[in-house]
Amino acid sequence: MAAAAPEGQVPPLETALSCGVCLSDFDAVFRRPLILPQCGHTFCRLCIKDLAARGDIICPSCRHKYPSVEPDALPVNFNIQCLASSSKLLLAATKEEEQGSLCPEHRVRLAFWCKSCEVAACGECLFDRHPPQDTHAVCRILEVVEQVKQRAEQLSLESCEEVILRLGDSVSRTLRALSDIQEAAHLLQETARIYRNAQTASNLSSITSVFEAAKGVHDRVWALGKGGQEDSSVSIPDEVIMSSRPAILALSDSGGLAQVKVEPKGIHVYSLRPSSTAYSVAIKLTVLTSCIKKESPMVFLEVKAGERRLGRVYITLAGKMRRAQQFQALCLGSLGPSYRGTRFDGISEKGEPGEYVRGGDYQGKGGLGGEALMDNLEWGGEWCRPKASGQVCGVGGEEQRKFGSLFAICLRDNPDDIFKCPFGEVTEGLEVLEVACRHQPFNVVHIADCGLVIPL
Repeated sequence: MAAAAPEGQVPPLETALSCGVCLSDFDAVFRRPLILPQCGHTFCRLCIKDLAARGDIICPSCRHKYPSVEPDALPVNFNIQCLASSSKLLLAATKEEEQGSLCPEHRVRLAFWCKSCEVAACGECLFDRHPPQDTHAVCRILEVVEQVKQRAEQLSLESCEEVILRLGDSVSRTLRALSDIQEAAHLLQETARIYRNAQTASNLSSITSVFEAAKGVHDRVWALGKGGQEDSSVSIPDEVIMSSRPAILALSDSGGLAQVKVEPKGIHVYSLRPSSTAYSVAIKLTVLTSCIKKESPMVFLEVKAGERRLGRVYITLAGKMRRAQQFQALCLGSLGPSYRGTRFDGISEKGEPGEYVRGGDYQGKGGLGGEALMDNLEWGGEWCRPKASGQVCGVGGEEQRKFGSLFAICLRDNPDDIFKCPFGEVTEGLEVLEVACRHQPFNVVHIADCGLVIPL
């Protein structure tokens, strides 16, 4: 416990949170703490304005002169401002807590709880109205506080899980409804265009082209109504339905846009693009990311060899690990860089136990880049695991920060060797990487897109 300040002396923290000229507390309105940049001393805005009104500003502490300086152009000491605001809230909360913990009748601390009457009581109350030897069941109030705390935590977790499920379902239905509206509008335009072309077609080639277009639109109309017809005799692949729908985008706090698609495996949130992308409907990205399973988030990598699509890889991450959080951020691009467009840089131990493919160099340095975006990434020690097929592991420890975003995906088991920090596992699509490793040339294999998955 910190020693109390001597009588008559102002505690150092309170001194730092008040202006040295007027001794008033700093605030975020009239008495904002402004820094005199060359000497570093801080005074409130009103006092500095008063000094400026007399001529050049002269620091009251060190007498450093600031000629022709406008007070409103001086930087705000936001650290002091935040501390001042927090200090006031903490003081108010402490006083409220102290008042609430005293018995209103006897002004003695409420240290007991009467289970029979379901009220808090002090020692005097036990003697007067809640004698334990009678019919009153009395216990210490700390026991009740702990029980209520545990119950509140349990209810909060249950509510959180339930609301995530409901939110995910609501988002899914909303996205489908919005997508249906947009698709219907597109189909109306296309049917009108096809009808005009059919009227003007005059030879076999032109009418055949119009017929194929009309047939395609007709299939899309059936696909549009498929959601409400579980017993429909028309069978159209889900990927055809989804690919024909216009994109709906998610808007990040930084202004980036992410494409959102409802696919058979869940809601897919693709990596962020610049805000210049045109869109008609956008959902806040934070609404979608709140539905992600924090303990085991899922991401995906869309793998291509040149222009040829090889398939999609789904990875479940160990959500509590910082490497997993960094990998998730790189799949979404929420910290700036993204794995989208990056190449797989090589294959190690090819054809042998423990074979793995390497990637993640978002800086495009041929596997010699990929600087870490986060500090204190796990490495070695308790994080070591035997190499197992499907494991996703980091590359380079804390001392090799320039490789911190690189990753390796194991294709073959090798219990005699280890990975230093597995943080995820391929749950679907490992065969895609096996095909990629056989592709020649290998240097065209890349991650065409990536993102997050919200399972439904």
